[in-house]
Amino acid sequence: MTNLLSMGLAWATLLPLLFLLARTGPLLRNGWSAAKPAVRVALVLLGLGGATALLAWPHEDTFAGLDVAAYRQMAHVLADGRGLLDDDAVFAQAPEELRRHFLYRPGGRLTRDLSFQLSSPSNPEARPFFMPTLPLAAAGVASWLSPDRFVPLVGALGWLLVVAVAFGVGGGWGLLVAAALGVMTAWPAWFLRGFYAEAVGAILVASVIAAAVPRPPRGVIAGPVAGFLLGLAVSFHPTLAVPAGIVAIGLMAESRRPRHAGIIVGGLVAGLAPAWALTRWVCQPYGDWTRWASLRRMVFGGLEHRAIAVSLVVLALMTCVAGWGAFRPSVCEKIRRLDAQLTPWGWLAIFLLPVLVVMFLPGSVGLLLRKGAVATWSGVRWSGAAIILAGMASLLTSRRPLRERFWFAGLAWAACVFLFIKGVETPVGLWSQRRFLPILLPMIALLAVPLAMAVKHWAACGGRLVAWTAVALLGVAGLWNLAHWPAAHVAVNERGSTDWTQAVARRLGHSRWVIFDYFPHSVPYAAGLQHRVLGLGEHAREQWPEVAAWVGALAQTSEVWVATSWSPTALEDGWRLDAVFEPTGVFSVVQAKTFYPAERGERHVSHLFARAVPIGAGDGAFQDKFFDGSPIGLRGDWGPQRKQMRWTRQGSGLIGPVPAPGGSVVFSAACEWTPPHESWREQMLEIHPPWGGPPLRLTVPTGEQQVEGRLVRPADDDARPATGVYSFRVEKPYNPAHYHLQGYPEDLGVLLRRVMIRVEPGGVLMPN
Repeated sequence: MTNLLSMGLAWATLLPLLFLLARTGPLLRNGWSAAKPAVRVALVLLGLGGATALLAWPHEDTFAGLDVAAYRQMAHVLADGRGLLDDDAVFAQAPEELRRHFLYRPGGRLTRDLSFQLSSPSNPEARPFFMPTLPLAAAGVASWLSPDRFVPLVGALGWLLVVAVAFGVGGGWGLLVAAALGVMTAWPAWFLRGFYAEAVGAILVASVIAAAVPRPPRGVIAGPVAGFLLGLAVSFHPTLAVPAGIVAIGLMAESRRPRHAGIIVGGLVAGLAPAWALTRWVCQPYGDWTRWASLRRMVFGGLEHRAIAVSLVVLALMTCVAGWGAFRPSVCEKIRRLDAQLTPWGWLAIFLLPVLVVMFLPGSVGLLLRKGAVATWSGVRWSGAAIILAGMASLLTSRRPLRERFWFAGLAWAACVFLFIKGVETPVGLWSQRRFLPILLPMIALLAVPLAMAVKHWAACGGRLVAWTAVALLGVAGLWNLAHWPAAHVAVNERGSTDWTQAVARRLGHSRWVIFDYFPHSVPYAAGLQHRVLGLGEHAREQWPEVAAWVGALAQTSEVWVATSWSPTALEDGWRLDAVFEPTGVFSVVQAKTFYPAERGERHVSHLFARAVPIGAGDGAFQDKFFDGSPIGLRGDWGPQRKQMRWTRQGSGLIGPVPAPGGSVVFSAACEWTPPHESWREQMLEIHPPWGGPPLRLTVPTGEQQVEGRLVRPADDDARPATGVYSFRVEKPYNPAHYHLQGYPEDLGVLLRRVMIRVEPGGVLMPN
């Protein structure tokens, strides 16, 4: 069933785009016959070159932000055979009392792989973590194309459509305009090579616009196809309801015949069917909008939902007005006269008024709008804005159809909604700028034809000098951002991470358990259910001792690996960690706080996979612990992490080897004491051994220190396990609140960087 649904969604997306592209055939043939050979070559290079660039270099986001990596991962596991509603068999095999510790964030929506959501901390029933339209569609092409290339393929078809219509109406001038629009920002080049649901939805809306600008889609085929693509865009991502609604209103109002409008509405409803079905019977990541009670709670549950809801209400009212007036000749005549009166200065005011709203609206809404505008502006800059303004000017002529001015005005006002949504979010890097795709991509498609025709008109009426001057200015503006910050346009994010994780997965095998101490690094191996991989949740580090006890018991009968993303720890309670292999990957990334400046960087991903081996009688045991983040070997309450060190508290513990009766251990520590006051020059660290008795007392002076001492186990001590907890205390705890520092525990001791505990004689030493 999942395979049929995947293939159906894939072809339901691709075939209508191919139809719209084929529909430009007559326009393209006319332009081809009138073009010079050099222009024909330029057409092929621009169209196929841009499409190839998208398809050949898709991003490989594996360890990137939640949405993009999780969408991509779901597509791959669906292509590999996991069903939409399959139980999480790996989660079910973990002890029920420990399952909560392997969840990403137990306080929120429950997931252990960021792709599927669990019913409860104890229930392995799973369903998609988000609307799975894009992963399903991408999985549907897996038999002949990598799922990673589905979004680029959709983007390539959309790009070919824009280039075709721009060339068809503007010839070589149209090609230059299309190129300038395509590269003026990095949104198309970056997001159409990634795995973004908004990108697919935005391309579908943009394709309808591009096809409709030279010739509105009417009739029994073109009308339903246009409506279907607009509805399908919403099925890919609900925020596309706003621009899709604007385009639909323009098409229906201009049709002037109820039959044509009804055909478009029918296609729109068909396109919304996947969203309805998936929400009703598969998952409700945004809330169940198919039921009124749930819809009401969802609308008032978040600021983003309210913004979309208000926009849809406005669109519904506009639809009613358009439906009332579009089929009345007298009303249509009044609208045409009003359009003539508004052109150009009235429309210019309508176009620019949203800018004034963003700049001067008071209150919290205004602040959020401006915050979103600043983040979005960082990817447009003056060069991109100049091209958009030039395209806007080309619309302010009576020769252009009213629908284009209506669409531009609608997109300009809808931009406020998406700026608000962006303002609500915390910027987390370039990938979070996807929010503006539903505005920018349709706007590029809308401006291509009128701007191409305007430049062609300037060439015919003002001379080639005027035309070439205009094109030169467009070219400089279009290439400005690309020349200054090329990384966002051409770099492949996390290139090589796919092959790297697949190689690691082959080493993991399908039978052994693998427990990660750093949750994000377990995610690429978890959702497919082919590997018995669990990752310690982000808020479960304090529960590591419970997991360690399970690992120790499991290691008695099964092979268990522990994967650490920090420095290795040698010893746990009752078992040691024997290194198996240590893969390290270095992947190129693009770093940007908002959008530009975007710079190249690297992401280092390193794991150490170690086999959990029970400690037997007579085994040489030692502990070597770096305090850089891993919870392995730690017991009790610990203070906050500070770079590569961690604060002790009263009773903080570390697993270490227990010597034979009468034997001893050497304790050495790289530590630091930073006095809160100049009179407090040293700290007295006490190490209490597992067998009780007097502690080892070590003086830690100011600054970084290496301290060492010996602990002797009494010869008449009772029998004990081979490992135990060495606990730390200090003579005088440090309370930061006494020095006006809030948010810290009141019993801090010293900062530990590394601790070694070895049994002597006959102990094994770790190299420094």
